[in-house]
This record gives sequence, C-alpha cells and structure tokens, in this order.
Amino acid sequence: MSRRIAAILVALLCSACGAGSAAGTTSEVGVSAPNSWSVRLSIMPADGATHVEVLRDGRPIDAFPVDFRQAVSYTDYLLWPSTSFTYDIRALDGNGQLIDTQRLSVITPAQQGPIPPLYAATSFWNQPIPANPAVDPGSDAMVAKAMVPYRAAANFWAGSNSWAKPLAYANSVSPLYKVGCTKYDCDSTVSFRIPLYAAPSTGSDHHLVVIDSETGKELDMWLAAHEQATDSWTAAARYVTDPNGWGAICGQKQHCGAAVAAGFAAFGGIVRPEEIAQGHIDHALFFTTPYTRKDYIACPATHTDGQHLEPAAIPQGARIQLDPTFDVDAQPWPRWEKVLARALQKYGAYLGDTGDSLSFAAEATLDRGYDAWSMVGVPAFASLGNLPWSKFRILALHRC
Repeated sequence: MSRRIAAILVALLCSACGAGSAAGTTSEVGVSAPNSWSVRLSIMPADGATHVEVLRDGRPIDAFPVDFRQAVSYTDYLLWPSTSFTYDIRALDGNGQLIDTQRLSVITPAQQGPIPPLYAATSFWNQPIPANPAVDPGSDAMVAKAMVPYRAAANFWAGSNSWAKPLAYANSVSPLYKVGCTKYDCDSTVSFRIPLYAAPSTGSDHHLVVIDSETGKELDMWLAAHEQATDSWTAAARYVTDPNGWGAICGQKQHCGAAVAAGFAAFGGIVRPEEIAQGHIDHALFFTTPYTRKDYIACPATHTDGQHLEPAAIPQGARIQLDPTFDVDAQPWPRWEKVLARALQKYGAYLGDTGDSLSFAAEATLDRGYDAWSMVGVPAFASLGNLPWSKFRILALHRC
C-alpha cells in the first residue's frame, strides 16, 4: 500500500448517515492519508450549508462556517499508524438544521521513518550532547541533593492527563479566538485558531499547546480555560512562538516569561507515544524536580520559578545527562524505559519547572481521543525509581 492512501469512500446516503438530505443537497467529500499521523479531508458543502461539523469515530473534532459551494480542505492530526478511522461530515443550514451527513473511512499507513520533532534542527532541544562534555564543578552536589533523594517517586508523566501536556492542531477554518489574559504579559493581543477538540490538562497548571498548521505558529497557554457559555478562551499567560524555531519564547540570554517556568516553548522536550513506538527519541527531554535554584537562570532558560538559595539546588535551564557508559541494554527494564534512558544518554534533559516530584514530561492523550500510551506499553503510572540516579551528571552551567 502506498503512503498516500486513497479514500475508502463510503458516503452512505441513508437514514443512518444522511438524515435530512435530498437530491441536489449532498456534500461532496474525499479523504486521504498523506502520512501515518494525519488525514486530509476535502469537503464541498451541500447547497444551503452555512456550517460544517467534523467528527472522527463519533467524536466532534471541529466545527466551522462555510461559504456557498466553496471547497474546504481540512487536515486531522494526532492519528495512529496502520489504523482505521471513520469521519462524519455534517452540513448544517443557518438555523442549525442538519442538511446532510457523509461518512468516510480511511486507514493510515504504517509509520515510515521517525516522526518529525518540533523546533529547528539547530534548536538546543534537538542537539545531541557532544563526546566528553564539560561537567559542572557542582554536579555531584546537585545530583546528591536535588535528584537522588527524590528517586523513589521519580516518574514519567505519560499516563496522566493531569500533568502531561496536551497538543492540538488548528486548520485555517478552525474558529479564531481573541485569547484573553488574566495574569502575566497581558499587554499584547493574541488571536489564534483553536479547534473544537482542544482541551487543557486537567491538573493545576491547565497547560495547552495549539499549533496552527497553516501559519506555522504555536500558541502556549498556562491556566487555559474555555468558557462554553460565551465560547471564549482565556489563560493566565499565553504566548505565540514558532514550532520550527529556537525552542524558547525569547532569544538566548534574554529574559522573558512563558507558559512554562524556564521560558521554554511549552512543547519543548515533551516525549510523544510515536517516539516510544519507533524506538528512539531524537531530542532532549523536559524534567522537573522539587529542589530548584532561586537566584540563577542557566542558559538556555530565560526565566525561573526556582525555590531554594542553596548552591546544591539545580537552576532551571540546567542540562542533565545519564552516564553514557551505563549499559542500558543489560537492564531488566521495559522497552519504553530503555528508550527514555538512551535519550537521556544521547540528548539529556533540561530542567524546565519546579515540580512536586522528579519527573520527565510527556504528551497528554486527552486531545487525541484515544490512549496512545497503552498502545506502546507505558503504564498509567510509569515509575522511574529504578533509573541509576547517582549516575547522572549536570553539564557545565552558564548563567543567563
């Protein structure tokens, strides 16, 4: 089967999927899967349609106004390889009455090559650690004080929609919102398209990342909230950045806020299920610890919410590395943990926030609509207590 899968076009005009339709009022629809993680829909709305709703496997993913007989292209992301998905395209008139529903099914191809990482190839997130890197003189003290004592509760956030970071993709037809601001950096106006399915994490941070696939921009939100009664979005802080850029909200050695404490782009270092499935992670990870330095911003961080003045606290922006001579393959660990450990040897991880535990960050799956982590064998609570925490080191720090 070719990577570009032709439509398995059902288009059933029947009482079950074409309620209210009549001759001359049916939508013309098509579907293809250009890669393993997305599906492209082509929609010519039915006569009289003013709005279109898109559902995937019965779950509403977007809704938008349409012009009379104006073709629409819509790309759905966050899909899983070699999987069948069914779409319902619902056309409604100006009174909200259903005119026509078309149903299409498509099978995504197998994954061919690695899933593309976010941010530029030159971003600090995507640079491997060179051989024999300089180690900070305070490394042993920081590891002993800020990492080893927290090893018992160390974890990988993958199974938690409370603390993992959700990602959503907008199209050019997704609703455009003026995103309100309630706390930090509210002097700028932010307008951004946000799809219907987008939902923030359910924990106290309520993070949400939205990428506009048409404009190539990324919206990062902290304490994001959607008010259903007014159909409006607000956040305590919201920032627009470039998902193909540097990987932080402002440039090297500049100071600015962000949706994450260290000033990073909010999806920087986030592990995705596809990366576990492919067997390698091609970027540095994002981690937290409770014991963070208060008076020190380490490059490439641009901000900090550090909590402790002691020199043994790790400053945000610090890069850690698992000893590359440690034999990961010899460990009786599950496959997913070995994938993480190898990435920690090759790329390391950047300290991005103060957390309640020693944790590495992952993508939430609530915006996907299915549990991708269980598909790759990652449990709901993924303990990392058996990592050799004393064999980590802090690479040379540079104050920013």
